[in-house]
Amino acid sequence: MPSKPPGGSPDYPDELARLPHGRHGLPTEFVEHNQRERLIAAFIELAGKVGYNDATITAIAAGAGVSSRTFYKYFETVEDCCVAAFDLAAGQLGEVLRAAFESESEWPLQVRAALAAAVDRFAADPPVARLLTVEPFVAGPALAERYKAAVDQAIPYLRQGRESGKGGEDLLPDTTERGVLGAINGLVSRQVKAGRAESLPELLPDLVQFALTPYRGASSAREVALQNH
Repeated sequence: MPSKPPGGSPDYPDELARLPHGRHGLPTEFVEHNQRERLIAAFIELAGKVGYNDATITAIAAGAGVSSRTFYKYFETVEDCCVAAFDLAAGQLGEVLRAAFESESEWPLQVRAALAAAVDRFAADPPVARLLTVEPFVAGPALAERYKAAVDQAIPYLRQGRESGKGGEDLLPDTTERGVLGAINGLVSRQVKAGRAESLPELLPDLVQFALTPYRGASSAREVALQNH
């Protein structure tokens, strides 16, 4: 996560740095932001190792270097912390994917660029990959709703393929985009659960072909999938 000292002042520590004990002169706002961000970061790391179901408040607090009492200052339950972590990670990933999508001018290449950015991000940070692709299906209804909302935001980008295709897209069912995104998540999450997140970039050609085939056909989709690979 990026460092955001208040006001950009070099006099403040990194937002994830453990603060000194006792009097330190730091503003309450910064201290609270620091503690909350550390708890979120600790949850992501812990869940990446043991999964949501085995993440405890005690372990999250210990990982953040704060007390369990401090945890309850910001979150009521592990699920609340998980949702906050998902919102943060999904928001950051969304910015990366939008930038990648907009870096190309043709829709098939836009999809490829976005998928490439996603697998690269996940390979570089397996705990975040697990949080965004695996935990939504085991962490309770609140996170499931967040996951659904994230998918809803991605659907319009994929649906553009209906407008830029070569005919026949009007015959696709309305659920096509959601189904494609769900299947892609399934392929990615299996790699992540197996501890192979670092190898996700190797899946890129298959993911691209899978995403493009309903709109462009298998042959054309494969051509795009293999570009620069």
